[in-house]
Amino acid sequence: MTTLRDLLGEHPKIVHVTPDVTVRAAAKAMAGDNVGCVVILEQGRLMGLFTERDILKRVLLKDLNTDEVRVEQVMTRQIITGRAEQTADEGREIVRSHHIRHLPVVAVDGGLLGVLSLRDLLQDEAEEARRTVEEVHRFLHGEVFEGPR
Repeated sequence: MTTLRDLLGEHPKIVHVTPDVTVRAAAKAMAGDNVGCVVILEQGRLMGLFTERDILKRVLLKDLNTDEVRVEQVMTRQIITGRAEQTADEGREIVRSHHIRHLPVVAVDGGLLGVLSLRDLLQDEAEEARRTVEEVHRFLHGEVFEGPR
């Protein structure tokens, strides 16, 4: 079974900012790295997430000035995380049940390993489905069945 750690890869990039940066600076960090959220870290501790959705709902819809508002004022503080050893299926269930789009993945010691997006989790699910279809096709055409990987 694929784990959340597997989905992160060997060297996951964590795009992060500190709580005191402006919303504009955080948005530039997201755009610069082509990601939908930044992790808010203070002295290495996970303090929150700041997402594209936060920008829309908590900043733009309230007509707040992106050059004046600090991320700590509008970030998501209640963070739902996944554990590295959990399966991709469990990660997808966490995302679905909590209606979130970004899942920080933590190690046993609580350290942040990376962030998986809903897209990452769905791409894995699609790849798993593709492999299943391929196995069924091979079985139906008399090829040797290798069993689950």
